[in-house]
Amino acid sequence: MICAVVVLYHPDLTLLERLLTSLSGQVDSAVAIDNTPDPPESLLTFLQRFPFPISYIPLGENKGIGEAQNIGIRESIRAGCSHVLLLDDDSTLSPDMVEKLISAEAELLKTGKKVAAVGPRYIDEKTGTSSCAIHRGWLRVRKFKLDPYSSEPVETDNLIASGSIIRSDTLQSVGMMRDDLFIEFADTEWGLRARSKGYKSYCIPSAVMRHSVGSIAIKLFGKEIYLYSNLRRYYRLRNAVYLLRLGSMGWHWRSFMLRWIPYYLLLNLWTSEHKLQSARLLLVAFWDGLLGRLGPAQRSRKALDMSLDKTSMSFKEGR
Repeated sequence: MICAVVVLYHPDLTLLERLLTSLSGQVDSAVAIDNTPDPPESLLTFLQRFPFPISYIPLGENKGIGEAQNIGIRESIRAGCSHVLLLDDDSTLSPDMVEKLISAEAELLKTGKKVAAVGPRYIDEKTGTSSCAIHRGWLRVRKFKLDPYSSEPVETDNLIASGSIIRSDTLQSVGMMRDDLFIEFADTEWGLRARSKGYKSYCIPSAVMRHSVGSIAIKLFGKEIYLYSNLRRYYRLRNAVYLLRLGSMGWHWRSFMLRWIPYYLLLNLWTSEHKLQSARLLLVAFWDGLLGRLGPAQRSRKALDMSLDKTSMSFKEGR
């Protein structure tokens, strides 16, 4: 039995309908965890339109993606589901995605592999770019292009949460998502924690999902760079700094992040229209990460509420 755990935050009903329609016939049930403060009552009626049971759990406030996922995971395990499919509300599955993932997982298990998660190759809706398998080495990350026609599993250091299928017994062995990260790097932390316990994650190239990455994609020196809202910039930097402290992340990841953090600081200062305010925001994030101030960014609201860029104000600021 497969249960989809869908995290909502001010969902666009057109995109949500597209996602839930694509789930039809692929899962046995779904749990929709809503981080939206004061969600509309009409949402429950909307969810009842689909031909599979959907449990709706409004949280009344934004508790972050990790806690929302954990609530959904516990509900699915309580219902006796063998697998959990994690999803964001703006993803869309290809018609046979789940079947291909489950089939690939079964073959991996037959060969004695300890499988953390299996996930699809995703296509970014903003750029049309196809995802890669990732292997982090000393001070660098290697990206391997995936053959779209291959059903052969490709090992990757970790998968993005949306589209990942995880067995319930694996979650009970590895543990749940870190809810104190709130948002950003929660899926990375879980994947590398699983890896430290002998589990490996796999991408299945022929299983496809459409997904939206970041808030805006720009070209910089011929490379695609994703820009995020003010709040997500804070969480990305804070959590990256904090996770350097965890042995479960591994030295390869930590050595790469020691190079990535200065790059991220410079990139955000360069692309900001308000560099002094942006520097203040990033300093607060860096300091909070060093001190281990996790959870919602309550201590840093003053810096976070500043208007840094015209572009950042229209984005969703966290699930």
